Amino acid sequence: MNRVEYLAALKSALSQMPAEELEKQLAYYDELIADMCEDGMSEEEATARLGAPDAVAEELLAALPLSTLVKSRIRSAGGSSALTVVLLVLGFPLWFPLLVSVFAVVLSLVITLWALVIGFAAVVFSLGVTAIAAPVALVAGWFQGSPLMVAGYALIAGGLCLLGVLALPPLCGAMARLCRAIGRGVKSIFIKKER
Repeated sequence: MNRVEYLAALKSALSQMPAEELEKQLAYYDELIADMCEDGMSEEEATARLGAPDAVAEELLAALPLSTLVKSRIRSAGGSSALTVVLLVLGFPLWFPLLVSVFAVVLSLVITLWALVIGFAAVVFSLGVTAIAAPVALVAGWFQGSPLMVAGYALIAGGLCLLGVLALPPLCGAMARLCRAIGRGVKSIFIKKER
């Protein structure tokens, strides 16, 4: 695919993007191809290195703010014709509660998952406090019991705390990736799939 064909395919795939942003992206990719050609690549090699226009467009549309996608989706759907306005007004008692319900379910799911992570962090913190407090309580005389048993409790709590501390960063990273995936899923609803 040469430069002109690539840019035409990219323009077609980015038709939902606002005009000024579309022109900026097309100019960027045109210059990128020109730079690669100056470095000795052919146009076909340069466009192949950039990837498929549809994949590039998908990444660029995913990076757009959700409000821009919604506005362009509404605009491309015919704007505010009389029939569209009438249907929106008459269907409001049906679509608005459904929209709010879906939003509430997604939000409650995200909050619940993050609450589990915070709860896990609280347990790890309490195990760390226990590992420190048990020997201190024994030395201070606040705890009547076998010193060996208290040392065992402290070692077990310290070991579990260490395992929890090691598990927290991957768990938080996984939760952040899940939240980003949910956000991309919501955004993908508003990205047109025309073909």
